Amino acid sequence: MIVLWLMVALFSALVMAMLMFPLLTRTSEDKGGSADRAEYDLTVYKDQLSEIDRDLARGLLSEDQAAAARLEVQRRMLAATGGPDGAKGEGDGAATKADAAPIRMMDLIPRAIEQGPWGIATLAGVIAVVPMGALALYLVIGSPMLPGQPHAQRIALAAQESMAALPDDLRETIEMLQAVVEQRPEEAQAWFELGRAYRRAEQHGLAVEALDRARELGVGAEDQPTLISELAESRLLSEQGQMTPRVRGLFLEALRLDRTEPRARFYLGMAAAQDGEPARALAIWRDLSAESPQDAPWMGMLRQSMSMVAQQNGIMPASVKPAHPLDLEAGAPVERIDPPAAPEGSAQGGGSAEGGPTPGAQMRAEADAGRAPGQGFSEDERAMIEGMVEGLAARLEENPDDVEGWMRLAQSYGVLGRWDDAVAASARALDQAPEDPDVLEGHADTLIAAAQAAGEPDPPEAVFGLFDTLLESRPDHPKALYFVGLGAAKDGNVDRARSLWERLLARIPEGEPAHAAIQRQLDALPSSADATQ
Repeated sequence: MIVLWLMVALFSALVMAMLMFPLLTRTSEDKGGSADRAEYDLTVYKDQLSEIDRDLARGLLSEDQAAAARLEVQRRMLAATGGPDGAKGEGDGAATKADAAPIRMMDLIPRAIEQGPWGIATLAGVIAVVPMGALALYLVIGSPMLPGQPHAQRIALAAQESMAALPDDLRETIEMLQAVVEQRPEEAQAWFELGRAYRRAEQHGLAVEALDRARELGVGAEDQPTLISELAESRLLSEQGQMTPRVRGLFLEALRLDRTEPRARFYLGMAAAQDGEPARALAIWRDLSAESPQDAPWMGMLRQSMSMVAQQNGIMPASVKPAHPLDLEAGAPVERIDPPAAPEGSAQGGGSAEGGPTPGAQMRAEADAGRAPGQGFSEDERAMIEGMVEGLAARLEENPDDVEGWMRLAQSYGVLGRWDDAVAASARALDQAPEDPDVLEGHADTLIAAAQAAGEPDPPEAVFGLFDTLLESRPDHPKALYFVGLGAAKDGNVDRARSLWERLLARIPEGEPAHAAIQRQLDALPSSADATQ
C-alpha cells in the first residue's frame, strides 16, 4: 500500500510539474523582448546610414546635410544600445544571467498574476483542482482500504462473480460438472458436457479449455464433429470474431468428419466474406441453405448473412452456384450461373436489361422462398437490412460522388419497399452521372417499379425521356427500344414506334415469349394514315 501511494505521489508531482512548466520558465517575451527590439532598431539605423551615403553619392544631399543626418542617426543608435560603449554589454550580461535563472517556487503566485487570468487559472487548477479532484474521485469510486490481491486471486473472484450472475439451473449444472471432472479428470464426456455448459453461459474462454481437454481425451466418434465445431466456434468468439488459421483448420477438420456439419459450413462462409470473397461465401451458404430444413434454427441467421453480403457487393445470390467448403478447399472454382428469368408479367422494375431479376428483387425472392406466401421479412431480418441500408445512406452523405453506391442504395430501398427513398437515391446517382447508360437505365427501372407499387398501370413520362437518352449511346438496347417505342406510340408517332419495335423484334429469337408479345403490339399499331386522322 505504501509503495502504491509513493508511486501515486511521484506521478502526481511529475504531472503537476509538466502543467506548471509555463509558470516555472520565463517566456521569450520576458527573456529577449527588449534585446530583440534593440537589434531591430539597430538594423533600421544601419539601413538609414547606407541610405544617406547613397543619397550623397546621387547628389541629393550636400556634405553638411549628410553629416547632420549621420549624426542624428548615430545618436539614435547610441540611445538604442542603452548608453556609451561597454554599458550595453554589461547590462546584457546581467540581464542574461538574471533571465537564465529559473523562477523560484515562491515566485509562482506573482508570476501567475503577471500572466493574467490564464496564469491564475493554471496555477489554481494545477495546485488545487487536479490533485484534490483526482483524490476525491478515487475516494468515491475506488477502494482505498481494499488489501492487495494477487492476479490469480482477482481472476478467481471475477469468475465467482460471473457464476453468481448465471441462472440457478445453469450454475448448478456447471458446479455439478466441475465436481465430476475433479473426481474423474480422465472422463472425456464429462469435459465435453462441461464445455457445452460453459458455452451456454457464454464463458467461451473456459469452454475452450474444457472442450480442448475433451478432444485430447477422445470422445465418441458420433460426438467428435460436434465437439470440434463447437470448440472452433468458442475459439472464434473468444478471439473477437476473427477467423484465425487455427479456427479455420478446426472447422475444416469437423467437416472432414461430417460433411453436413452446419456450424462449420456457416462459419467458413463467414470466413470467405471476411477475406473479401463474397461469391465464395454465397456459394457456401447457398449450399447449406439447399440442404437445411426450412425451420432449422440457423436459417434466420443464414438468410440475414446472405442478404447482407449480397447487397454490400451487388451480387445476386442466384447467380452463384452452390458449393461445399471441402470442394472449394480441394480446388473447385466458384461458378457463376445465369439467374433465372423473371416470370412473364412480373414487374418491369424488378428486371434487368435482359429481363432477369435485379439483385434486390432476387434477394427478396430467395428470402421469401422458405416462408408462407405474403409473410415477407421477419422483424429481425427487416431490422438487420434497414440498419445496413441506413449505414450505406450515411456513408453516401459523406461521399456523395459514389454513383454505384447511390444505385445500390436505391436497390436496397426497393427491397424494403421504400420506393420514394429508392427514387430519390437513384436520382442522386443520375445527378452525378446524367449520361451514364447504366445509371439512366437504373433510374428508369426504379421509376417503373415505384409506379407499379403504387398501382399505376403506365410508366411515368420521365421514363421515356430516360430511355431516349440511353438509346443515343446504345442504339440496340432492348429495353430502350421497347420503352421509346411505347412512348412514340402513346404520342401518335406510329412510324417511329414501328421502326423501333421492328428493330427490337429482330433481336429476339422467334421461339421466345417476348417475340410473340412484341409482334402483337406491332400488329395492334394503327396505320400511319389512321394515326394522322
